[in-house]
Amino acid sequence: MALQLRVCYSKKDFIIFIAGDEWLFLKKTIHHRHAVTMKQLKTLLFVVLSLPFFSLAQNYQPGTVVNSKGDTLHGFINYSEGADNPKRISFKSDPSGAVVRLKVNDVKYFNVSVGYLAEYQRYEGPVSTDFTEINHLYIGRDTGFRIDTVFLKIVQRGKNLTLFSFTDDIKERFFIAKNPWDTPVELVYRIYYNSNEENGRDRTVYENTFKKQLYQIANDSNTITTFLNNYINESEYRERNIVYIVSKINGYSETDASKSNLSKPRAINKVLAIVGILVIVGAVIDGFIALNSH
Repeated sequence: MALQLRVCYSKKDFIIFIAGDEWLFLKKTIHHRHAVTMKQLKTLLFVVLSLPFFSLAQNYQPGTVVNSKGDTLHGFINYSEGADNPKRISFKSDPSGAVVRLKVNDVKYFNVSVGYLAEYQRYEGPVSTDFTEINHLYIGRDTGFRIDTVFLKIVQRGKNLTLFSFTDDIKERFFIAKNPWDTPVELVYRIYYNSNEENGRDRTVYENTFKKQLYQIANDSNTITTFLNNYINESEYRERNIVYIVSKINGYSETDASKSNLSKPRAINKVLAIVGILVIVGAVIDGFIALNSH
């Protein structure tokens, strides 16, 4: 939701007008002509600075839910673009309706319209638990996994392959499925240390099984080329690399791929807008204090 901020002040008066859902809240706090002490000014500043974060936290957008019974529900979902894989969602049948909180076991699929269609699908199965962050590596190969039920984010749909992502506090993972009815399979990537130094050489082992998985699918779908084969061999386990490969397997041009979701804008734009508001309000407060100090 867009906020409009207008500030008027003089030596005796300080008035802030904010247009938006929060206006009724501020109207109780700020009267049309109200002299402000320093203590009141600090309270007022806290309220104003809190509003953008409150607005960001409550972000209901049009969406659709398919529940565990297969029923389709249309309404509004509280969605933050920075949350890659939510564990639960808050749903309203209409903007003023009661909030219904749905866990992953209650939902098969949901989507949210946020300038593009953000889609999530329930997945039940193995999720790898080995670390791939260079500062958290172990000695020896770790094939550990857990059986979990999570929401996978649908990164791209195509005629030959659907790409999913799942991120938690351990790492980011990618999953693929050839057909809509297939259970997604994780693209495997491991990095670990050998148990012993080998003649002083680098003992870090990179297990790039995901390259073999993607090559096999490209070959089976008759989309493999010399260029794609070389690109797969040189790729890293990163979204931009894997999305490019999947786009080629699905026969997308660069224009088609850009429309098929790929990397969407994060919440950074909203954060920058909030910072802008903070800077403006801070400058206004400084001006008010300077006027009253003379």
